[in-house]
Amino acid sequence: MGRKALLVALGVDSFGTGVFLPITVLYLTFVIGLDLPTAGIIGAAATAVGLLVPPLAGHLVDRWGPRTVLVTAQLVQAAGAVLYLVATSVPEAFLAAALLATGQRGFYCSVFVLIADLSTEIAKDRPFALAGVIMSVCFGVGAGVAGLLIGQGDWAYRVVAAGNAISFLACAAILLRYVRPVAHVPSEPGDGGFRQLLRDRPYLSLILVNFAFALAVDLFVLGVPVYLRLVLGAPAWTIGAVIIVSTVFRLLFQVAVVHWLRDIPRTTALFGAGVLWIVWALATAAALLVPAPWNLAYLLVITLVFCVGNLVHAPTSTALAEAGAPPGARGRYVATFQYSFGVSNVVAPAVIGLTAFGPAIPWLVLAGVLALATAALPLLGRSLPVAAVRR
Repeated sequence: MGRKALLVALGVDSFGTGVFLPITVLYLTFVIGLDLPTAGIIGAAATAVGLLVPPLAGHLVDRWGPRTVLVTAQLVQAAGAVLYLVATSVPEAFLAAALLATGQRGFYCSVFVLIADLSTEIAKDRPFALAGVIMSVCFGVGAGVAGLLIGQGDWAYRVVAAGNAISFLACAAILLRYVRPVAHVPSEPGDGGFRQLLRDRPYLSLILVNFAFALAVDLFVLGVPVYLRLVLGAPAWTIGAVIIVSTVFRLLFQVAVVHWLRDIPRTTALFGAGVLWIVWALATAAALLVPAPWNLAYLLVITLVFCVGNLVHAPTSTALAEAGAPPGARGRYVATFQYSFGVSNVVAPAVIGLTAFGPAIPWLVLAGVLALATAALPLLGRSLPVAAVRR
């Protein structure tokens, strides 16, 4: 019951996030009345605040257990969503965005430890894959609902923000009511968890390698729409087509791919994903050379290349990070692993900005970064614990 309830809670949370996150900047401009540069600065500053969370969240996961931290993260995000409803000034908008960013980072620092605790499998790839599918699909449905509501007036934006707050509260309620706390041995104060982590060069290398993979995901989500519309001049509906293809592909094949990879070392699987994403990045840069009548077909084909790599990377990297952490410091290790995604969130817009110097440059830079990370994986496979590399 606990595992199923957790999946329901994650679906509710992801639906609410999908409804509000894509229109955050629009909310800041159309409802609160900020200009676009100010809205962008608020978003960037809030993301930076979120980067301060993992050390504390990881420590609390090891001290209190992941469920308590996850519920707290949902309440913090709910407070941010509610504040959006009443915000009328820059400081209030920033506080609302900072609360959402703080809670979201706390969510990711705790949710994977809780999924692992509630899973009976020794290898956590499949439960992580299943949770990822539910979160991805529900986020996509939420984004679709947001697309139907925006443009209907200020009231629609406020309904979306209210719905987001309700989703966080509903998720917290489900966790408290139906997900029982897992037996947890709290870490001792001063047990050296973070000091141990800072000496763990293979794990720190894993975080650095995963930054490159996280950057690929962020450029797919943020950079491809910009590339399609501003560089290739594709119709607006092609953005939706790319998102739909990636969402459906993950829904249909994610769990099956994890099953097919069960006998392959995790670092080897990630090496394959890296090669696929290098091909995708180079093919995206080469889209400039494709004749216009073939553009859409070409974009959908290379999107499938990205999707296959994502089916491998998403559950495998998380399972490797969780399995590579010492039992008494999983919270701190997995929370620190989230920096690979958090730093990518900050760096990705700057990489996209390189489009001003040449439309292919962001994708060539990404291919180079991925090549370095992918080349490091065989060595990393020999450095990490065997029990983490082998499923």
